[in-house]
Amino acid sequence: MTKSLTPMAPMVNIVIKASLVFLLLGLMTLVGFYTPVFSTVGLWVLNHLPIPQVAQQPNQVLAPSSEANKTLDVNQPNPPLSFSLPFNHEPTAYVVLGGGLTEADTYHDKQDSAKSKQTENARQIKSSISAGYQVKQKTNKPAQQTPASSLHKPDIVLNDYTLKRMQTVMQYQRNNPLPIILTGVDAPWMQDWLYNYNIKNVITENASMNTCENARFTAKRLHLQDVYLVTDAYHMTRARRQFALNGIHALPIPAPLPMEKGWLEPKNNAQHSRRTLYELAAYARDVFVPQDNCRQASEVSFETLLRSRKPEDVKTF
Repeated sequence: MTKSLTPMAPMVNIVIKASLVFLLLGLMTLVGFYTPVFSTVGLWVLNHLPIPQVAQQPNQVLAPSSEANKTLDVNQPNPPLSFSLPFNHEPTAYVVLGGGLTEADTYHDKQDSAKSKQTENARQIKSSISAGYQVKQKTNKPAQQTPASSLHKPDIVLNDYTLKRMQTVMQYQRNNPLPIILTGVDAPWMQDWLYNYNIKNVITENASMNTCENARFTAKRLHLQDVYLVTDAYHMTRARRQFALNGIHALPIPAPLPMEKGWLEPKNNAQHSRRTLYELAAYARDVFVPQDNCRQASEVSFETLLRSRKPEDVKTF
């Protein structure tokens, strides 16, 4: 009996050791998920994923001109823009991807519950965003009865993700004043935010609902070849890949996430880690099973790209 059980001992030891290794790796991953380690390693992986090469050839690019092209609706920017054909592959514009919208009341509540050291900054941001919107003024007039169907709807404003991207492009634009192209259904709100800072050299693409459409519709809206792309660092590789597939070479300008990660910020670290996992999975999906909710450029008219969604009911993120 002893001799028959002896050969099983090495196999049992291997199984035990393998289980301990997997358990240790699982614990390390779990701990790393709530520290900066997981997102830092994940971001390194994302930055080393392949991006298609864009053929470098002369193409129509944005350049300052004394006469604005009449077919290009840029809401009368200053200076006006037209098309030219230089053999220069320096970036000719900033492209900012929208990060979503939120309701003003919810946004204010979140900011009011933030850390006290950020209260004043948050108040300044909120006031700058709301400058272009109608705000209900308190009056001494007696309240009037209103039908239930006309209840107050909160104003729609940029969420924190989009705000970080707008603040980032504004800093770069002051040092290198190139046109700013805003892409996404939230582009009109982003444009208003820039107008509040007297930045009016802005062009919008107002129809895209996801990263794939951001790239396709921007390529249809304007003939571009080299741009600076502004989005968060985790989203950057997937976004650059989509733009490359549509013939646009994008140099990254990463914008920070609203929450800062750190060794004493487990909640923030977890959000960074979740963002990392999502972008890794989304990149794999785009490569192997491209999303079926990405419309072809031919399915959307040029007028639709120009039409603002602001007066309409817009989905909040």
